[in-house]
Amino acid sequence: MKHLSNLLVALALTLLPAQSFLSADENASAKPKELEPSKLMQVEASWLAQALQRAHYSKVSVEKVNPEEFLETYMKRLDRQRLYFLQGDRDKYLKDFVPTIATYLKQGNLFPGFRIYNDYRTRAVARLSWVLQRLKGDFKFDENETFVPDREKLPWAKNDEEANEIWEKRLKYEMLAEVLNQIKVGGDENSTDVSESPELPKEEKLDTYLSEARKRLSKRYERWDKNIREFEASDVQEIYLTALTQMFDPHTTFLNIKERDKFNQSMHNTFVGIGAVLTDEDGFCTIKELLPGGPAEASRELEPEDVILKVAQGEGEYVDVVDMKLSKIVELIKGPKNTVVRLFIKPGKNPTDRKTVRITRDRIKLTANLASATIHEVPSPEGDRTLPVGVIMLPSFYGAAPGEAKAKASDDVEELVGKLKELGVQGIVLDLRRNGGGFLSEAVSLAGLFISRGPVVQVKDTSGKIRKKFDFDPKIIWEGPLALLVSRYSASASEIVAGALQNHKRALIIGDKSTHGKGTVQSMIEMNAPYLYAVKTKKRSAAKITIQKYYLPLGTSTQNVGVTSDISMASINEFLPIGEADLPHAMEWDEIPAVNYRRPAQEFRIVPDNLKRLLDSSQKRQKDEEEFSHLQTNVDWYKGKREQKEFSLNLAQRLSDKAKDESFSKQLNEKMKLLADKSFPSKRIRLEVVRNQDRRSREVRGEKVEDEGIAEKMDSPTDLDIRLHESLRIMSDWIQIRADSAKVAKSEKDPKKES
Repeated sequence: MKHLSNLLVALALTLLPAQSFLSADENASAKPKELEPSKLMQVEASWLAQALQRAHYSKVSVEKVNPEEFLETYMKRLDRQRLYFLQGDRDKYLKDFVPTIATYLKQGNLFPGFRIYNDYRTRAVARLSWVLQRLKGDFKFDENETFVPDREKLPWAKNDEEANEIWEKRLKYEMLAEVLNQIKVGGDENSTDVSESPELPKEEKLDTYLSEARKRLSKRYERWDKNIREFEASDVQEIYLTALTQMFDPHTTFLNIKERDKFNQSMHNTFVGIGAVLTDEDGFCTIKELLPGGPAEASRELEPEDVILKVAQGEGEYVDVVDMKLSKIVELIKGPKNTVVRLFIKPGKNPTDRKTVRITRDRIKLTANLASATIHEVPSPEGDRTLPVGVIMLPSFYGAAPGEAKAKASDDVEELVGKLKELGVQGIVLDLRRNGGGFLSEAVSLAGLFISRGPVVQVKDTSGKIRKKFDFDPKIIWEGPLALLVSRYSASASEIVAGALQNHKRALIIGDKSTHGKGTVQSMIEMNAPYLYAVKTKKRSAAKITIQKYYLPLGTSTQNVGVTSDISMASINEFLPIGEADLPHAMEWDEIPAVNYRRPAQEFRIVPDNLKRLLDSSQKRQKDEEEFSHLQTNVDWYKGKREQKEFSLNLAQRLSDKAKDESFSKQLNEKMKLLADKSFPSKRIRLEVVRNQDRRSREVRGEKVEDEGIAEKMDSPTDLDIRLHESLRIMSDWIQIRADSAKVAKSEKDPKKES
């Protein structure tokens, strides 16, 4: 979930200083009004302190939180690149608040958080003013200076003079980047001819580039100034309390009322509104996209690029939304189902016109986030025929929204498997590479679709009590070869399914060397009645709190280590800090006893000898096939780029670097285009809810609707998904091995049914 603190992170990444910096007193006229916590926020903070102590797996009181680390973590959330605060600020905050921070937290007193934030806000606004002035000055890029743009692990500046030097270099770095973006070092986009020693632009041309860079940066900083001035007290509260919760573990989070609504929407893939994607373009709320089948599209009165000038509820008065914060506009447009919202519109196609549009809000299904499938014709190992293999992409383990009978991940996967079986697939790949988890209950249900019965996961609470979650439903929706394609981004519920099916020897795990490594379970805990009565509100904030750790049927934890792939491929993910073990305060790995269970002898199991054959075949291809050479080249290049921390501020040097990078990048892109021809022919299979919504959308737009059957045509791929491609070849090998084994078994009348 993206927090509003991302705005502050982005701000800290790019704001730049002038030669000197005004103090808060000297810049008092520009100082924004200080934010203060409300009574509700104080009650929520007090409740959270109690909830953490009662519910969190560690059972640790906020009194045991390291106060120095907590305050530094909060400062880092505000000033991630350490560009605003000085070392003296850090020392002063620790001196003022370390002795009393535990008392403040227990009382729900948010004074330290707001005091530090208001200081930060004053500094940021003042710096923005200086940036806009500095952009009017001159810049020279002929010196041999360097800059480290990522300052997250560097110390805060000792004084204003040192801070100003950092800011000055950062501004030069940003200006140089904008200038380089305007310089072409090669021919057209289709040309691979790029000189690695390009000439510097003439002085007149360079002046033009600098002028355009100033305009772009000035516009960006003016927009950020507007955003930071619109930052609200609830945003400060959310950042401060989340800094506290993540002192317990990375996944325990406070959600105020606004953030809780966003979380519910993401977990259920549904919300009530008009069905439009909105964006802020220079202070104007602009429609970027109409969601298929939504009320906005059905009205036939709205189009992308239309600008919303005013919003009214039913027959009420209009509210002018020009220059209003986008999140506030969204809140005005959303509302209860079957209620009317009126929009005063400036049409994108006719900006001189104005019109009023009445729309009745309805529940919108975010079908883009649902499971989908494709069917691929994969050559057999001998090349004498093709084998139909199905691929199901599951982006998350979502659940049904209130009032929906069947809209869960497990239901959707079952529907897609049914369609793939109808098309005669001989193997299925479940793609979980971007699946970050979801509902634990859905993980158990989905794993149970591929086994008749048995344990899926074990969970242990803070008391040490262990509960074993079994699949008792004998139904199996697919009894053939099954592979799970995973990555370091596959987390939580994805790891439960992958680990359980691997423990049961039911599925082959393919992809990165291991998955993310999240072995903890969170529960959404709402603020309870006594606190609600204190502030007389019915809406509830909540906290997503780690209450359990989970273990695979064999008793091993996935915490920090993840699920190890049976067959792995090279990946840049190995070099990125994206695993659980890379997160601060990640809980420790441990293990518990295995579950004793028996599965029916006739059920599908992966035979170790067959697994070795599949691994050997894949490793040979990874050594011999050109796409893997291309993949390794990509990985090596990206790794080298990531390891670069320091960048030149010399135009000639950076231009030469850019030319080399573009030349190399174009070669890689051209190679990938050629490799795209190796993709296996495929068609897509969609859920009925998606097909129906798309059908209604096309009918509304007056387009001809044709039913292509279960398998629908897709555009030809423009590149090769190397890992999926290899997964399909592994499945083809597996299908052939099973066929060969079946022939031998039949000739020898062998009753053994392992596969």
